[in-house]
Amino acid sequence: MWQCLPRLWFLPLGSLFRLTTYNGISQRADRCMHDTLERNKQTVLQGTCAAIVTYGNRVPFLKQVLEGVFGAGAGSAVVVDNGTEKSVAAEIARLPEIFGTDRLTIVRLPTNTGSAGGFHAAIQAAAARENTQHIWVLDDDNRPEPDSLNALSKAWTGMGANAQICLSSFREDKTTYKKLFKTCKYHGITKNSFFGFSMQTLLRKQKAKVWQKDGLKCLQMQMSAYGGFWFHKSWIQKIGLPDMRLFLYFDDYDFTLRITETGGQIWACQNSVLKDLELSWQVNDSALQHWLREEENFSRTYFSIRNRVYIERKFVKNKYIYDANIILYFLSKIIFKNKQSIYYHFQHPHLVYRRWKLIVQAVKAGKAADFQTPPPMV
Repeated sequence: MWQCLPRLWFLPLGSLFRLTTYNGISQRADRCMHDTLERNKQTVLQGTCAAIVTYGNRVPFLKQVLEGVFGAGAGSAVVVDNGTEKSVAAEIARLPEIFGTDRLTIVRLPTNTGSAGGFHAAIQAAAARENTQHIWVLDDDNRPEPDSLNALSKAWTGMGANAQICLSSFREDKTTYKKLFKTCKYHGITKNSFFGFSMQTLLRKQKAKVWQKDGLKCLQMQMSAYGGFWFHKSWIQKIGLPDMRLFLYFDDYDFTLRITETGGQIWACQNSVLKDLELSWQVNDSALQHWLREEENFSRTYFSIRNRVYIERKFVKNKYIYDANIILYFLSKIIFKNKQSIYYHFQHPHLVYRRWKLIVQAVKAGKAADFQTPPPMV
């Protein structure tokens, strides 16, 4: 019995030594893993190039966006000056002196080529930068929050760091994104739908897939707006650049739909927040549907309708159901939207005629894929 005491005495010390050694190794492994993740995160952030398009005289907005971009950790940015006046162009040309000539590139277009032409040039220039791996597409009024890019990096890494995965930042003031996370209803184009309206959606509501991990939440989408869209530059080799023929409106949907149709995935990341410094023209609160508002520009109403109809063409499987959806959309969303809309049609028949003529011509152009006919002056 006395002979066993020495072994019993050293048993707890041996266990304590093994536990201490294990804890030490575990802590070193945790530190090593943390360091690796941090290096990977910095690589993704530094490999991100923001692609921004500006026009008119929006330099004050643009400066705030660039501050947000570099404050969020992006390695570089490209700004396309989409045909601004000479005085504005000169001010834009001086921005690299503020933010660094090594990380900010200015591309000057002699005329305004619309959002399609502008982002065609911006994405192309961003991809041409040697260190670019991911491109973060932003409007000149989408100011990133400090942790917005980090959230994209973490979500992308959590999903497997696969180039097939594309993400979109969350714009707090954009109805599409608020509705997506509130209802979890899949953001995509239903077959035979017109401007997202379809009788089928009343009967069948497709839910979006949800990805959650480490406090992050992402919902899958079929397409995305430009503002906040983050993707690996290898996609350009697969799907090409934005279609310049679309000129204005829904060219972003056309571009991102090509990704999902080619096997990619798009996820909206709720943790990657962008602040819209200016509200969209379509968000204006009004009794009238924005297509009918007389103060709205004919051209952008025409392009908006023509391009959306053009994009939805490939989803039309039954012409009769599609035409029925068009009629129901016009009746429920425009004519009988509310009492004021009904009265407006009787009170201003001449103005209403001009707008309806424009709408019908835009629908016809979209169905025919007519990009040659300019917006009519009716």
